[in-house]
Amino acid sequence: MVVASMSLEEKLAHVRVDYASIMRKYDRIITQLRHTIKASRDKHPRIHQSEYFSPRRIEWVVTVRSTKKQDHVFMSAWWQLAGVGVEAFTLAPNAAFYFDTHFFQRYRVRESEIKAVAENIKGFLRTNYDVTTKRLDTYRHGLQEAAGVAAEGLFVGTVRPGNIIACDTFLSNEMLREDQQALQRELHFHAHTKHWPAARMQQFGRWLDEKLGELGEE
Repeated sequence: MVVASMSLEEKLAHVRVDYASIMRKYDRIITQLRHTIKASRDKHPRIHQSEYFSPRRIEWVVTVRSTKKQDHVFMSAWWQLAGVGVEAFTLAPNAAFYFDTHFFQRYRVRESEIKAVAENIKGFLRTNYDVTTKRLDTYRHGLQEAAGVAAEGLFVGTVRPGNIIACDTFLSNEMLREDQQALQRELHFHAHTKHWPAARMQQFGRWLDEKLGELGEE
């Protein structure tokens, strides 16, 4: 059980202990999605989303996305603590994204307009399950800043020990400055291509080199 006195790293460690047992529950879902894609004519990606309350008293929002060639499981954990408020982690292979009460308040006001606390959190985690971030060259209170994107807006935060990106505010698209819009476009491009297999990345690189060569000849 997560308690208020834990550090961010301790909370994340507690979440990761839960992770393995939760993952095992979704092997069957992945197999079902693969069969569905194989049997379909369109071969479009399939997505399954569900929620699970673990014995460690952690609320999980799980998204399984399957394509013809790849399966991805995106996992987010959240809870509510007296005196602290709401907290959530979205897990990544080599990092974790942390969201606090202030972030979810800003998300509600600036994007979702969902008043119920739990529904606002789950709505965010279901919509923004695949997070892409970039560490910036700027610092705030001695901490390196970072920005992230998913399906909505721009997330702003700082890099914490344990490779945790702590996102503390949400900016809607309407709020973004010109430089933030450029950063958002860069991150969306990376988000679109980060799951590409190596062969597709090489093909794209060759195409890009050809286009740049054509522009240079004009």
